[in-house]
Amino acid sequence: LLDTAKTIEGLVRNAGTHAAGVVISDRPLIEYVPLVKFAEGGINTQYDMEWIEKIGLLKMDFLGLRNLTVMHNAIREIRRTADPEFDVQRIPLNDPVTFEMLGRGETMGVFQLESDGMRRVCMDLQPSRFEDIIALVALFRPGPMEWIPQYVNNKHGRTKPRYLHTKLEPILSETYGVAVYQEEIMMIARDLAGFTMSEADELRKVMGKKLKDQVPIYRERFINGAMQHSGITRQLAEEIFAFIEPFAGYGFNKSHAAAYAIIAYQTAYLKARHPLAYLTALLTSVKDRTDKLAEYIEDARRYGIAVLPPDVNESLVDFTVVGNQIRFGLSAIKGVGEGAVRNVIEAREGGGPFRDLFDLARRADARQVNRRVLEALIKSGACDALPGNRVQKLAALDLALDLAARATRDAEVGQVSLFGSSTLGAAEPSLPKIPAPHRREMLAWEKETLGIFVSGHPLEEVQPALTRTGATPIKELRNRPDDSPVTVAGTVTSARRATTRAGGQMLIAQVEDVTGGCEVVVFPKTYEQLEQLFERDRIVVVKGRLRLRERPGSRPGEEAPLEVSIGVNEAVPFKEAVTHAAAVRGWHVEVSERNQIDRLAALIERWPGDVPVLLHAQGKIHRLPRTIAGDVRVRPELESIFGGGRVREAAE
Repeated sequence: LLDTAKTIEGLVRNAGTHAAGVVISDRPLIEYVPLVKFAEGGINTQYDMEWIEKIGLLKMDFLGLRNLTVMHNAIREIRRTADPEFDVQRIPLNDPVTFEMLGRGETMGVFQLESDGMRRVCMDLQPSRFEDIIALVALFRPGPMEWIPQYVNNKHGRTKPRYLHTKLEPILSETYGVAVYQEEIMMIARDLAGFTMSEADELRKVMGKKLKDQVPIYRERFINGAMQHSGITRQLAEEIFAFIEPFAGYGFNKSHAAAYAIIAYQTAYLKARHPLAYLTALLTSVKDRTDKLAEYIEDARRYGIAVLPPDVNESLVDFTVVGNQIRFGLSAIKGVGEGAVRNVIEAREGGGPFRDLFDLARRADARQVNRRVLEALIKSGACDALPGNRVQKLAALDLALDLAARATRDAEVGQVSLFGSSTLGAAEPSLPKIPAPHRREMLAWEKETLGIFVSGHPLEEVQPALTRTGATPIKELRNRPDDSPVTVAGTVTSARRATTRAGGQMLIAQVEDVTGGCEVVVFPKTYEQLEQLFERDRIVVVKGRLRLRERPGSRPGEEAPLEVSIGVNEAVPFKEAVTHAAAVRGWHVEVSERNQIDRLAALIERWPGDVPVLLHAQGKIHRLPRTIAGDVRVRPELESIFGGGRVREAAE
């Protein structure tokens, strides 16, 4: 094995494609570098990016961001509905409304700031200037994250920046004494040790890429330069080098961070100042991603913006602003292609709103708007504005298509009545008399055709009782540590049996609550005891261990998505769990820092209610005059502010 390994050691294992890298040369690339053509048609260089640079070619990264399309569509909607002269390039970079929104942690849909971790950092930092956003982009990465508390505390005056030399203050004052950027390291080398900018850039490369054999050489050059150029002692020069060395290893390029920060700020400004247009564009961008679609619809509702179901008489291709509301686009309906959507819109614009189902079937092109498309339109609620309930329209669908086909044949042969209509002597068709479908069935149709529930949720009626079980909303599970004990409550949407390699029986089910869904796994040791509980549409309360796995598929500027799974230890029927559950009567929280009070105030602002909050600080208990919502989501939010061991429910 070792002899075989030696023969392949050092060889390239496989060819990969950089997500955004483009190689540029002054002549055809075949004159400089070997190329390879992949099966999917892409052409790549056979040299990696380091060798491309060594032979003198230029590699540039051109990132395509979904957020730029979102901004473009939002700006178009703003110009259409509010301000025809709006220009995002002319917005002020010190808008207080935008910074207040970020300080409240309302960062859903904001580029680079959307993750739960970044949301908490925004609430801690309370950004008040554009430079804070640049720093956040640079610091919120593995390594530099450990300096975020120092940056926050220095900004708010809880600690004072310490400068080892007076020349460091003008360089580091913008970042409150924390070396954040590569450019700061270069400026320190230039101003303190007399390096040229070219030499400072070499120092940055050596320290940033951790070229261990080169670090001692540049360390000595820096120390000697600092002693000669700034007249400081060797001990202080060594201390300054030791100060910048870890930062240089993780430091981010400020120009890169600023480019990301300007997009982050612009998206935040659009959301803060033009939430209707921005959320409309945001929803369009994720119309095929039901998990994000549900999150953004919920965010819109928090802003008091209703997201209406699709409507054949009002919807356009994509989500659109209608008054002070957002209307679903017809292209978001599963099974309705873009050709069919455009045909429906053209027919409506050419002949006015559709009067009923028969009028829609007659005026639309049957080759594109066929039975399957019309059924999807009805089930999704897009035909609710037309006479009749959904069951009536589904039952009349065959008749509507037959009449439409007959009208088309009559028109082709020129058979027209004295009154200008085809189908001589035909009576006005009517819908059969059938009761409206049950609400649960209508919601199931919405889930089938739109991927989410729009007009409600099957669990809405029992949500207060679900809250009393102490279950964590499924959406919040991604904020919990891997392997932590969790409880969830929701509806079983699917379940399948499987056999382990050892021959044991196990069950894998999907459970959904009003915030999202996750996988739950019943292992062989509890299979016989619990498997009968996981019937489709049954509401269960599950306790177990959380499993978080990162899955590929993240886009530039987005977090890698996490797959959530729960290994089940216990499960009980919903009614049984509710019988033993008690509502939260109050919260005790232990305060250790001043900024926790500010974050708590922001949380109460977002979720007001009637549950009291008692603060424990310096041996005293203070009851807040304002109260918070009795929602299960409050606990993880409180724990993120005060820490898991410093939050407990009041006994009475």
